Amino acid sequence: MTRTPSAERASAWNDPDYCPFCGAELTDAGAGFIDHVDANAECGERFEAWLEAIRDDIGGEWGG
Repeated sequence: MTRTPSAERASAWNDPDYCPFCGAELTDAGAGFIDHVDANAECGERFEAWLEAIRDDIGGEWGG
């Protein structure tokens, strides 16, 4: 995975090819993101915090 130091890239939530938390290029937008947050503790923690913040808005977990 290629990490980019660009804060602009890391905050681009509309580009599924990159992690919105660190800007790393993902292997794919679905399973690749989950693999990435599982392998990168900081992104995993940020994802969990984000998920907790929006959990009530989505009414449950996403199905796969």
